Amino acid sequence: MMDHQAGLSRAIEQFLSLFQQMQKLAQEAKHQDLIELIQTNPHLSQLQRHVFNELIYDEPSSFSLAHDELTGLLLRSSLLECLNKALVDVRLRGNYVALCFIDLDGFKEINDQHGHLIGDQALRLVGGSLKNSIRSGDLLCRWGGDEFIVVLQDISHQDLVLSLANRLLNAISSPLRLSVDDPLTLFLGASIGVSVVGPTNVHQLQDALALIESADAAMYLAKQAGQNRIQFAAV
Repeated sequence: MMDHQAGLSRAIEQFLSLFQQMQKLAQEAKHQDLIELIQTNPHLSQLQRHVFNELIYDEPSSFSLAHDELTGLLLRSSLLECLNKALVDVRLRGNYVALCFIDLDGFKEINDQHGHLIGDQALRLVGGSLKNSIRSGDLLCRWGGDEFIVVLQDISHQDLVLSLANRLLNAISSPLRLSVDDPLTLFLGASIGVSVVGPTNVHQLQDALALIESADAAMYLAKQAGQNRIQFAAV
């Protein structure tokens, strides 16, 4: 029993010593460039960034991101927070980020014919399909109504964007089966506007909202051109 208590005491002493070292390092590291690197480093977890913020600012930081109750996807506020960090990463690392603004085609008809409960189920299924179609580091948000946003992060070549956007379009276009016991199958399409930012044009971008507005405008062009297609924003 004494050995066990001694072991616990040593563990606490080691923790306190490490914590004091971390505090000292964090306070010495109050340089904006380093703070941005910490916030965007892909090798750090959200928990590690959270701890760093508390150490360097000596106050709690926001840790949990807000999610949509219906679909479980990110809300607007959370997406904007993450997107602004992604744009910092573009400036620091010189990679590409692509934002896909998705508006469902045919969703109003589903609501009108089958009611809002079925419409809600369709939105959940679309959210799940999109989630299964993106990579682990990408962001997925329900922007509002039947609009979704996907942020494709850490793109090394612009050529990858079209294939990833096509994957999203194919996921939405696949038949939606509400449940195993329900014979009702729904069919949707999507108009997708894509805006790409990289080392050559990131300095022209005012903020995250400007990138979203650019993709939104491209989405309307896709819808006017016949729906169920992808339209890239002008660079």
